Amino acid sequence: MVGIMVGIMVGIMVGCSPQFHLNKFYKKGGKIDQVTKTVTLTDTVTINGKDSVIFRTVNIDCPEPIIQTRWKVRFDNKRFKDSLNSVRTQYKDSLRYALRTHKNELKNDYKTVKSKDKTKRTVTRQENKRSLWLFWLGMAVGVIIMLLIKLVIKYLKTFSFK
Repeated sequence: MVGIMVGIMVGIMVGCSPQFHLNKFYKKGGKIDQVTKTVTLTDTVTINGKDSVIFRTVNIDCPEPIIQTRWKVRFDNKRFKDSLNSVRTQYKDSLRYALRTHKNELKNDYKTVKSKDKTKRTVTRQENKRSLWLFWLGMAVGVIIMLLIKLVIKYLKTFSFK
């Protein structure tokens, strides 16, 4: 019997300290809010820009925080969900109509954007067709210049070797 009592006492003495549990609480993101019952404000007031200054203190009583138990929070959440469901069923048709019209508007907006994109593509195709003529013109000018350079080189070779 005495051995068991000594074992329990040693377990209590060696066990976790309150500081350990408090540190664990802070490490897991816990916060302790200290609530004051009365707030005292000191204020200085100048009257019409004169030299007189009045110091006054105002005491404001703070309301007590409302501590809710777990079952109260669960009950409130269930009640809120029930009221949300009743409102949702009450306005089901109008919500469905609003959703349908919004989807149609999005489709129409997408179609107009797509059609504008097609017109941009046709414009760029036409611009590319115009630039294709410039490409062929540049090729022709390049071939003519290359032939002229060949003729000039042949002409210079004939004069330089004679």
